[in-house]
Amino acid sequence: MWTYVRVLAWIVAALFILAVARLARDQKRGPAHSDVMLPGGIPATFYLPGPGGMAAGNSFLTPFPRPVAERPPAVVLVHGFTADRETMSSLARKIAENGYGVLAIDVRGHGENRNPFENDFSRATLRPDVKAAVDFMRASDRVDGSRVAVIGHSMGAGAVLDYASNDPELKAAIMISGGFSLGPVRPKNALFIFAQHDPDFIQNLSKIFAAHLAGVQPIALGQLYGDFAHGNAVEAIQMPGLNHVTILNSDRSASTIIKWLDSSLGAARTGDITLRDPRLRLANIASWLLLILLVPIGRIAGSIASGWPEREAQGGWIGMAILAAALIIAMPLVANDSPVAFMSLIVAESELAWLGVAGIAAIAVLVLWRRLEWRWIRERIGATLVAAALAFATIYICQNSYWVALHRLALTPERMVAWIIACLIMLPFWLGFEFLVRRGGIVISTVLGAGGRAVIVLLLFAGAAIGVFPGVLFLSVPLIILSFVMLEIFAASAYSTSRNLFLIALVETMLFTMPLAATNPITFMF
Repeated sequence: MWTYVRVLAWIVAALFILAVARLARDQKRGPAHSDVMLPGGIPATFYLPGPGGMAAGNSFLTPFPRPVAERPPAVVLVHGFTADRETMSSLARKIAENGYGVLAIDVRGHGENRNPFENDFSRATLRPDVKAAVDFMRASDRVDGSRVAVIGHSMGAGAVLDYASNDPELKAAIMISGGFSLGPVRPKNALFIFAQHDPDFIQNLSKIFAAHLAGVQPIALGQLYGDFAHGNAVEAIQMPGLNHVTILNSDRSASTIIKWLDSSLGAARTGDITLRDPRLRLANIASWLLLILLVPIGRIAGSIASGWPEREAQGGWIGMAILAAALIIAMPLVANDSPVAFMSLIVAESELAWLGVAGIAAIAVLVLWRRLEWRWIRERIGATLVAAALAFATIYICQNSYWVALHRLALTPERMVAWIIACLIMLPFWLGFEFLVRRGGIVISTVLGAGGRAVIVLLLFAGAAIGVFPGVLFLSVPLIILSFVMLEIFAASAYSTSRNLFLIALVETMLFTMPLAATNPITFMF
């Protein structure tokens, strides 16, 4: 039996390697692209029509720029909150493949940009970053700097709407699921495109701005007002069946955006719109394969760590109730002022504060209840630490290999410091979680573990609904649930071979905090 399981694990591992190898090939191919650093320390990726890699015709490898009349129009892409330029890479590639030069940037406090994020959503906050990108495109000899459009998603939509309201020379502005204020200049050729399942306030604001610019009340969705030749075209479009995240990678959305660019920038199209990005499919395949690989990774880590005796199943549901009580008690304690504000991770600090305080409460209960087995934690602690480090490193490397199509996971120096501190804050919570909830055989322990995670998600929803946590957390819940699925698969697998709760808590701590440190806006730099 176990021989067949091992063979299956090797097959899945081989398929994973093939998927990420193909992804690496497609990452280098696609439209020609090159990383650049804009003035002010703004990292960006520059995309041009034509083949990438070392293929003949790569626009970056040609020794002389084309005449101005033959250069493609220019587009600046700005990502949303907790995102980065890699999040926009699929849309950037689709636009570039259809005849445009595209510059996708990391705004301050996001991705590789080490400039601190200003925790102020006033309309001018990101204007310097957008201006630097537009100025770069206007000065570039690879694109037609007289034909520039700006596109943004969510927070980025607000940034580009603000910039377009202050730069009369732009030819178009496209706001994807966002847009929060207008400036003194009427933005030219403004498209407001949003998802059917976007939050109501985003949909309503998009309609309000479109109606104001079109001079009608109310706006009719999908109807063009004004005309492109005079620069006063306006339209609001709702994309059915999509949400705040999926709208970015939707072919229907990309096609709508490209058609608007064609009309706004005077691009002559001779063929059909091309919408190709095989990286997304490969990243999706790799993510599913990694879920399967978590089983052997967990079992191997458990076999390296010290083995613990099995704790009787009785008391698991009581532990879950104690966990819920600790989480509820922690809410008012962090609602007014975050005790971990020094973390300087916007939004993430509220999660860390809540779970950190709940973790202290859980550990206190376990100590008073005499259910925290310190002697087992100390037993062969070196082997447990090695097993946890190897498991985390393996999973992180695998994730990093396919997240290149979704978001950058590699940490800047500031984010590395934030991650280490976040681990110290979160370890008591996950240790308390495991000792309170996980007990008994593999089946009941997995049911209890999954139930405990469901309690966290439900209370997170409740906290956001009553204003304890930022409302933007609603948009992150699907990713949190996916993270919890991964954690439970690993935990159940490691538990099956060692019953070592300290090992599981260590890996949960490192894996849970890594995306928080990598994706949330950061407000300090060295």
